[in-house]
Amino acid sequence: MKKTKVIVLADNAKTSPSRLLRYIASLKIPGIIAKETCFGGYIEGEAELVDELAKKIREFERNRIFCRDRGYPIWDKRRCRAFRGGGPREGFHQLEAEQKVLDKIGLALDKIDKYGVMPMDEVLKKEEKLLKKEKPLSVEKFKEIVERALKNV
Repeated sequence: MKKTKVIVLADNAKTSPSRLLRYIASLKIPGIIAKETCFGGYIEGEAELVDELAKKIREFERNRIFCRDRGYPIWDKRRCRAFRGGGPREGFHQLEAEQKVLDKIGLALDKIDKYGVMPMDEVLKKEEKLLKKEKPLSVEKFKEIVERALKNV
């Protein structure tokens, strides 16, 4: 069974899409098709090989390279801009928005690697402490903010 994966590089990755594709090509895995994109690339082939390759790619720059399954094969005429007359494909803007937060996710993963995962009871204690600091906004104050905002529209 064939499978396609999307490989997305975080903005703070040291790897570029072209370097990533050179790395994939250097592995010389038969039956794997790779395509460079502005955000990283696609890999396609037998499901087991693709999953194995995705793990290797992630280890290349662990907390800066992210992979997910793609519903369509590379060069699928329903999705490929070359066949649809250009313009962004469906879902591109969502992928673009997701990519913008990957650098922050990578930094969080770095901290987890360095310090481990905080136990849930500690998380809940910190949350409770933060919530006690926050004062609820009164209805009157909220109404005033909304009215001021509407006057500026």
